[in-house]
Amino acid sequence: MKKNVLLSSMTAILMMTSCTSNAPQSKETAETVKDSLQITNPDLWAAQNHKLELKPDRGVMANPLELKKFIQIAIIVEDIEVAAREWAQILNVPVPEIRVHQTVDTTDPNLMYYGKNYKYGLKLASIMAPQGFIIELHQILDDNPSTYNEFIKEHGYGVHHLGFAVGDRRDAVVNELIDRGYQKRVEHIYPTGSWTIIDSEQSLGVNLNIKPAM
Repeated sequence: MKKNVLLSSMTAILMMTSCTSNAPQSKETAETVKDSLQITNPDLWAAQNHKLELKPDRGVMANPLELKKFIQIAIIVEDIEVAAREWAQILNVPVPEIRVHQTVDTTDPNLMYYGKNYKYGLKLASIMAPQGFIIELHQILDDNPSTYNEFIKEHGYGVHHLGFAVGDRRDAVVNELIDRGYQKRVEHIYPTGSWTIIDSEQSLGVNLNIKPAM
């Protein structure tokens, strides 16, 4: 019963966000996107534009993600103040606090985007669902190369990733996904935990965020 409630909640949220997504009207050329994101590193540009090549059917993962450990749906929005207010009114919950996150150290080896150091700024707000996951809103604040700007240029605003807690299996899960043919887009390791974005848009329709805990 609990799993059915969780699946229903995920489905409803995805449907709502897909309906409100502000997708680009036309497909930009690769060079236009490259220029707009100010990407000068050829290795980074090649990584961003790789074509996912999954290996032949590998069967069920040895370290699968668990639905009961679904913890996050992250949505990139154009105006977080408007989005936070609207979500609060639609869900009949308090308007979430809006926080600002700004990275300043471009040499931090624990913050990587396609294996390269990067920095970004964003506003974020979280709404906790009673089922145990959060709806997290993100508004990017700069044009620096990042997973957020990459997503916006490719898709417009919408659901960027789903997050799963995997406990101490984090390395095993990430390595198995890479072995299946997926690519590690972002890795951020910090004193109290980590988050790792797996580039799975082409096959799953959304990226994955692998975390030890919430």
